[in-house]
Amino acid sequence: MALMVSIIGESRSAKFGKALIFMAWLAVASALCWSETVWRDEVRALSLALQGDNFIDMLRQMHGEGHPALWYILLRAAYIVVGSPIVLKILALTIAAAAAYLLVFRLNLPLSIMLLSLCSSFLIFDYAAMSRNYGISMLIVFLIVLSWEKGTRNGILPGLLFALLANTNVHSVVLVGGFLAYWFFDLILARPRPSVTEYRALATATAIAAVGIVLCFVTVYPTFNDTGQNDLAGKSFALLALGALAAPSSHFMGFYPDRILELIVAYPLASRIFATLMSVLVYGSLLALANRPPAMIAAALVLLGLSLLFTLVYPGGYRHQALWLVFMIAITATTHFQREKAGVTGVTAAGGIVKLGRLCFLLLLALQAASGLEKFNRAFVAEIPLSRSKDFGAFIQSRPDLKDAIIMADPDYLVEALPYYVSNRTYLMREERFGAIVRYTRNARLSLSLTDVLQTARRLQQSEHVPVIVLLSQRLDQINAPVSLRESYVWRLSLTPEEIAAFLSAADLVKRFGPVAGSDETYDAYLLK
Repeated sequence: MALMVSIIGESRSAKFGKALIFMAWLAVASALCWSETVWRDEVRALSLALQGDNFIDMLRQMHGEGHPALWYILLRAAYIVVGSPIVLKILALTIAAAAAYLLVFRLNLPLSIMLLSLCSSFLIFDYAAMSRNYGISMLIVFLIVLSWEKGTRNGILPGLLFALLANTNVHSVVLVGGFLAYWFFDLILARPRPSVTEYRALATATAIAAVGIVLCFVTVYPTFNDTGQNDLAGKSFALLALGALAAPSSHFMGFYPDRILELIVAYPLASRIFATLMSVLVYGSLLALANRPPAMIAAALVLLGLSLLFTLVYPGGYRHQALWLVFMIAITATTHFQREKAGVTGVTAAGGIVKLGRLCFLLLLALQAASGLEKFNRAFVAEIPLSRSKDFGAFIQSRPDLKDAIIMADPDYLVEALPYYVSNRTYLMREERFGAIVRYTRNARLSLSLTDVLQTARRLQQSEHVPVIVLLSQRLDQINAPVSLRESYVWRLSLTPEEIAAFLSAADLVKRFGPVAGSDETYDAYLLK
C-alpha cells in the first residue's frame, strides 16, 4: 500500500511555488469565510453543542439530531476556549486550511488536479467559509491517505481514522466502506499473494471502523427529525434502489454551476442533455483509475453507496455530493506514483482509457472551480449574502426599543441563525415553545394559517409584555388569492386576502430584507402593534 508524502528532494522553487499557491488559497478562503453571513444549519449546530451543563449532557440532548457527535464535541470544546460564537468560523477555516495544506504539500497529485481542487466550490466555500461538519471529513480522508502505508501494517491507525470519519456525518460512513473496499480488493488482487499478517491488519481496521459506525448510528437514530428523511410511502423500495444503481449520476447534478442549474430548470430539454453529460463525466472519471482496479472498484462503490443514501434515506445537497469528489482526489493520491505496482493490470494497454478518464475528472473539477468563482462573485461583486440574519441583527441593534422583543417566524427555521447575531428570545410556533432549535417532527402543527400566526403573536405579547416581531418569508403584498404553500419538508401555510388584511391591520412592516443566494433566509419583519 502506498504512503503519499511530499516528494523528497523537491526543488526550492517548487516548494516556494506551492507556498504561494497555498497562501493564495488561504487569502481567498479567509475572505469568503469572514464575509459570509452564517445561516441556520451552521448556527443550529452551535446551539446544539452548547446545550446542557457538560459534554455528557450535551450528547444526551443531541441524540437523534441526525448527525454524529464529533463536530459538536469540537464546537463545544472550542467555545470553552474562545467564549464566542465566532468559533464557528475559526474552527471551520482551521480545519479547511489543514486539509488544503495536506493537499498542496503532502498529497502527491498532478498539478492540474491540485489547482482545480483548491479553486473548487467545496474547498473554498462549502467546506471552509460555511461552518459545517463536512470539511472535517475532507481532512480525515487526507490523513487516511497519508497514513496508509504505515497504517496497513497493523490496521490500528487507519481503523481509528475510519472510526473518526464515520462520526463526522452519516454520508462519510460510505467513504469508510470505500476505503475498506479498496484495501480488500488490493489484497485479493495482489501478486504474489499477501501474507496472513496483511489480512489480519485489514480485519483489525474493519473491527475498529465497525465500532465507529455503530457509535455513529447509535447517536443519530432514532431521529427526532422524522420529516427530514425521504418519504417512501407508496413507493417500491426495490425500484427506487434499482433506479439509484442504474443512474447514480442523476443524484450529482449539483456538480454543475448555478448558471447551468438555472438553465436546466428553465428548459426541460436542457435538463436531459446536461443529465447525460453528467453521466459521461462521472462514469468517465472512474476510468482515470482503470490502471488500479481496486481504486476504481472502491470509487464506483462510493458513488453507488451515496446514490442509494440520497434515494432511500436523505436527499443529497452539494456538500454531500462533493464527498465523492474528495474520495476521488484521495484515491487518486494513493495511486499517482505507484504505477509500477499495477504492471500486471496492463498500464500501457489501459493508457488511453486512463487519459480519457483523467480528462473527464479534470472537466468535473473545472465545473467545481466555476462554481467557486460564482461564490466569489456573489460575495465580493454582487454582494448577495447567503442569509439576511446579519442584516436583521444590525436592525435589532439599531432599535433599542426592540432589545427585549420576542422573535417568531414562518417558517420557524428562520430564527435558527439569529442567536449568532442577537440575544433576543425566539419562539417556535409549530412546536409552541421557546427555543432556537427546530425539531422537524410530525408531532407539531404541520399546517398553519396566517390567522394562527397572528393569534400566536398576540398571545405572546399579552403573556410576556414585550414587543413581538414576526418574520415572514412570504411577501404578503404579492398575494391576491387564497393559497396553501408548502414549507420545509411537510409544513404548510395557508393565506387568504382576508387574513392578510387582518394581519396588516394588526402589525406594521418595519423592514423588508433583500435577496439572498443559496438559501431562503430572507423575509419581511413585522412588529405587532
